[in-house]
Amino acid sequence: MCGIVGLAGDFSPELLDQLMESIRHRGEDYCDVFIDEENRIGLGHNLLSIFKQINENNEIIDNIEDNIQPIILNDLVLVFNGEIYNFNKLETFLKECNEDYQESKSDSRLLANILNYYFSLHDGNEGLDDSLVLLESVKSAVRDLDGDYSFAVYDRKYSNIAIARDQIGVKPLFYGIDAEKGLNAFASEKKALWKAGIDDGKIHDLSPGSILYNWEMVDLEDNLINKIINADFNDLKGHYKEYKDYLDTKDSYESFKELLVDGLYSAVEKRVENLTDIGLIFSGGVDSTILAVLLKKIAEKRNDENRLPLNVRLYSVGVENSPDIRFSKEIAEDMNLPLKTIMIDEQTVRESVKPVLTAIEEDNIMKLGVGMTIYLASKAMKDDNVKVALSGQGADELFGGYNRYLKHFEENSLFDAYFALDEEIYHDIANMHHVNLERDDAVSMANGVELRVPFLDKDIIDLALDIPGKYKIKDGEDVLRKHILRDVAKSIGVPDYIADRPKKAAQYGSGINKILKKRVLRSFDIEEFVDSLKHD
Repeated sequence: MCGIVGLAGDFSPELLDQLMESIRHRGEDYCDVFIDEENRIGLGHNLLSIFKQINENNEIIDNIEDNIQPIILNDLVLVFNGEIYNFNKLETFLKECNEDYQESKSDSRLLANILNYYFSLHDGNEGLDDSLVLLESVKSAVRDLDGDYSFAVYDRKYSNIAIARDQIGVKPLFYGIDAEKGLNAFASEKKALWKAGIDDGKIHDLSPGSILYNWEMVDLEDNLINKIINADFNDLKGHYKEYKDYLDTKDSYESFKELLVDGLYSAVEKRVENLTDIGLIFSGGVDSTILAVLLKKIAEKRNDENRLPLNVRLYSVGVENSPDIRFSKEIAEDMNLPLKTIMIDEQTVRESVKPVLTAIEEDNIMKLGVGMTIYLASKAMKDDNVKVALSGQGADELFGGYNRYLKHFEENSLFDAYFALDEEIYHDIANMHHVNLERDDAVSMANGVELRVPFLDKDIIDLALDIPGKYKIKDGEDVLRKHILRDVAKSIGVPDYIADRPKKAAQYGSGINKILKKRVLRSFDIEEFVDSLKHD
């Protein structure tokens, strides 16, 4: 949605402006800062305005004025990057708590109101030290949130600052602590911290579901990532003699299928609420086609109910006649959905290397290849004035899509293989934030396009992790994998030729990887280029 930055300690207003400018691409609709000179705190926000409303004349409007940040509400100052999906539920809660409550007209305003409510509540608690009022308020607020976000809130009354990140790490947040310079900083991208003069070795990504409070980590024990990390599969296995005994404790295959269909529809629907235009990064594979089918159903439903319209457009990237282009064209035509194909060649790839490396801030060839696909798709969306995109990120991790998962069946009995498979899936989900999500956010936001990931809805994650491994990979010969998800696809109308299409990673299905390795990177030093970014 936006870009946020913050500084604490020895800094000038000019430095804060430089940090803002370094991530200006994340939000070009509005920018502003807050500075507390006495306590040496500065917060900045670049706005990408997305939230739509219908005015009294039944006209669709951009409510930029209600999205402007930093938000100052009583004792609190907030900068927020993200979306709150249980908006209506939280609005109702606040109205029930205060009959004079003024309606929130944006996600950021709603979050400010939630934090303000809990701050007022905790500030009246005589048993709570003043230095902890903000911390307890943020803890209370994040327990209520269903969303993807990173935010920072400063308490002007007691001079505390809290920085938080969503439970799975969909929205990025990096921080640096430099005692020698007397400077602490946070930002949506590392390049802003490099601009502040903080060395790479002192920069960390904030752990999902945690709070950085006055620059010290506070780990929330009940967050999703901790539950995943602390799962003990050896202990779980010890309760069963056979894998069938474990399956008997679970819902049936058909029950899980029904729950997945309903859950995925809900996950997509809430991610397009208050939007009129949505782009879908589309490979013609099973994951993105599931999303396409659901988007079409949601758009038709909204049209039937005379609600805010939803215009859906698919974006596919690849060389001429690459698998992704061929399958995308065929299924888009079958579904009667508009498709924009971004055809690439050596020149396109060569021209994209520097901006993609600048975005991902790493000299990782695999991330470069995958990131380039999203970068080129989001660039085309920006040309079409589409500000929000969906992607199928997370489906392979949750449902056993990678070929490497089959190794467990080569090394173990079926009993051990399925528990080993579940353990690796848990590990992959816990590490997605720095393996995939930060990369995807960076390359889409380089073009001012926000990426949303329905498969990583917290309810879908909870459900998918509860589904036994056998329902995802039937056995060691199941080369297609993602069995239950492919069945879900067929049940909602995805044709067999897509539902049963073998997985092909984006960099291979598009043809980008071959061009990168065989032509472009032979004459380009990516390590040298990324290192130059740190000293720019």
